[in-house]
Amino acid sequence: MEDLALGGSVQTVHMFIRSDGPVFIIKIKYREFVGRNTLGELSRILERGNGVRIILESEVDLGDALKALWNVFGRDRVEQVGRMDIVVSRAREDEVRNIKIRDRALDISNKINELAARIIPEGFRIRSVTKGAGVMTFIAAEDPITEEWKEIASRMEGGD
Repeated sequence: MEDLALGGSVQTVHMFIRSDGPVFIIKIKYREFVGRNTLGELSRILERGNGVRIILESEVDLGDALKALWNVFGRDRVEQVGRMDIVVSRAREDEVRNIKIRDRALDISNKINELAARIIPEGFRIRSVTKGAGVMTFIAAEDPITEEWKEIASRMEGGD
């Protein structure tokens, strides 16, 4: 999760492994970020005496936020002081709030797919993916996926 900067986005991960099947099921519940593109929507912004402190809700936004702030204020005024904290010197909250960090909404489900692909054991070539609001379920097996496994996946925690 850390490699994909998903630490603040993934809420729960539940896995079911049956070696005699063999089947591997993983259900990942995550926060979606649809339609959120400005710093005001993606963070808390606190005025400080000589600037602002930006506390991002998710690591997913860190790279884009830094690039956008560097473009507006320059690298010398923007400092990453924590994993998800940025300080901009000589700036006001109203200058920062509406800065757009990307042109279109981020689809976090692509990164969740990549996370699951990294977790699922090699050799499990047959896969089924089910997506709901903020939850994705992956079933991976060597043999065709059975109805029993689909039922197990639907009952797993992490869903609605």
